[in-house]
Amino acid sequence: MSKRIICRVLVLLLGVVLAIPAVVAYASRNDTVRVGLRFDPATLNMLEMKTGFEIPVILTMNEPLLGSDPVTGDRIFSALAESMQVMPNKKDIKIKIRKGARFQTGDPLTAADVKWTYEQCVNPKNANMMAGPLDEIESIEVLDDQTLIFRFFEPYAGWKELMWIGICSKKYYDSVGPEKFRKNPVGSGMFKFVARKVGESVTVTLDPDYWGYSYLKKEFNIDKPNFKNVQFVIIPDDQTRIAMLETGELDIVSDILPHQVKQLQKNKRVKIKRIDKVPSLYGISHKPYADPIMKDQYFCYAIKHAINRQEIVDKVFLGEGYPLYLYASKTELGYDPKIKFDFNPQKAKEYLKKSSYKPGYPIMLTYGSDVPNASLVAAAIQQYLQNIGITVKLRQLEAGTMATYSRTKDPRIGPLLLFAWHGGRDPSTRLMLSMKSNSPYSAWPDRPHKKEMDDLIDAQARELDEKKRAGLLAKYHGMWMENPSSTSLFGLNMIYATSDRVEYNWAPQEAFIFNLHLVKIVK
Repeated sequence: MSKRIICRVLVLLLGVVLAIPAVVAYASRNDTVRVGLRFDPATLNMLEMKTGFEIPVILTMNEPLLGSDPVTGDRIFSALAESMQVMPNKKDIKIKIRKGARFQTGDPLTAADVKWTYEQCVNPKNANMMAGPLDEIESIEVLDDQTLIFRFFEPYAGWKELMWIGICSKKYYDSVGPEKFRKNPVGSGMFKFVARKVGESVTVTLDPDYWGYSYLKKEFNIDKPNFKNVQFVIIPDDQTRIAMLETGELDIVSDILPHQVKQLQKNKRVKIKRIDKVPSLYGISHKPYADPIMKDQYFCYAIKHAINRQEIVDKVFLGEGYPLYLYASKTELGYDPKIKFDFNPQKAKEYLKKSSYKPGYPIMLTYGSDVPNASLVAAAIQQYLQNIGITVKLRQLEAGTMATYSRTKDPRIGPLLLFAWHGGRDPSTRLMLSMKSNSPYSAWPDRPHKKEMDDLIDAQARELDEKKRAGLLAKYHGMWMENPSSTSLFGLNMIYATSDRVEYNWAPQEAFIFNLHLVKIVK
């Protein structure tokens, strides 16, 4: 055989060898939906969930009692809960678990596991972000393997918003211990854990033995996914996430900034979507424990009239949002579109003169990465306030540090904090976490009329009649406006995009990517 023929054979063989990884990767890619996330989940353990950024990952692996309707966003039965009944006393909820429910270990999922999961979520050692809202539950009584009763201290209007907790296995936790439970989570959901590379990705795969397929098909007409894996890829840089979507390396990207839309519109392989029916509230939290000036209502009135909200929406976010004036998302009960504050620098200056503020005294405005375009928003606010005579210094902090300072009421947070709320659809969770005088994130524990406001927060939470509850919330918002502990600024549309190989629609009322089992690969 000539040297030329031998060389050609070797080149051909080398090409085949080099092609094998590409073919394998391509085959695997066809079975995988890749979702770009901005933040690395702090944990994959439902019991220790800290920020909410973990929700998209955790709820693919852990079945909750109630899921989210993909069309309305309302809470509906998941495969786990067969029925829920409000008892005659209006404060107890009787829940029936479906027979056959089981964890990915093969062990049955029982009412005892539900009780244990909720108890662990309120255990102080786990520092779970839902511990405060779950304090509404007085006790949980297990009647049998399929039946339990949630007993609330009082009737609780937002009880459905406590039923999305992913249920975990007590038996597995006890057998492996907390450290392995964190590193190798096991749930009862449609997808099971495969691998995690901290700071890079989390991969889950379709559980072939998932027990709920028949229920989902029969009762909700939901088919088994036509793909095998979901890979959550952690890409903190916004531009990099967009670039990976354009090249086909990612299939779904959310929280797209408005200025990135024009770039994506040029790519025919990308489908851009938007929805405004999502929890979205951005504003400035006032911290009197960091500076007493924030107790001065005239100073706070000056701030609210000095800021041109519509201009921020139009110039910083290219019109992809709307001004907000109440401490409420536009999707929740209690939001009143008729309440507005006019942008009026002259009125703001008049209020400033009535206040105790001394010209030249520096006020710190802290911001972090939880607010999109935070540096631009902060700079705009700085300019608006300086235009009326308030000296503002800007400081950027890491999101985790800000959360710690806020929770511990550390004065180092500064008197003004740019905040974001991407919470649930019911106002109670937000009010309980941030407005009650004894809540972990209360900015003003000794505020005027604190008892009356605490009582209104409690009363609206207990009122099951929606009309009466709206009236209580209106009274609360009136008192908040009299002595504001924050300045609401704007809400934003959720802009998201998919590659043309998949079909996915955002669930209304959800702040995070949800219902990933409904993704369809169409190419």
